[in-house]
Amino acid sequence: AQVERVVDALGIDGDLLATMAALDLTESNINEFGRFDDLKDSVDKARAKAFFEQKEGKMLPLFKVNTRAAALLKKFILEGGFDIDE
Repeated sequence: AQVERVVDALGIDGDLLATMAALDLTESNINEFGRFDDLKDSVDKARAKAFFEQKEGKMLPLFKVNTRAAALLKKFILEGGFDIDE
């Protein structure tokens, strides 16, 4: 359910996120084989922008949306998932 919520919010590749979340990844190997870059590239910019703007209650430039999306994905994978609505 947590993976589905992230997929819905950011429009990313759910299979790739689920695969990465199941691996025992660390800060040093999260982007092995370019996996994390592929995941970041799969973000639907419009959906991510709408999600973060709704969450923060203000308009955000795209570079901030991209930064927040990457940070959220990295934290989600390294922590083994969490509820993004909290």
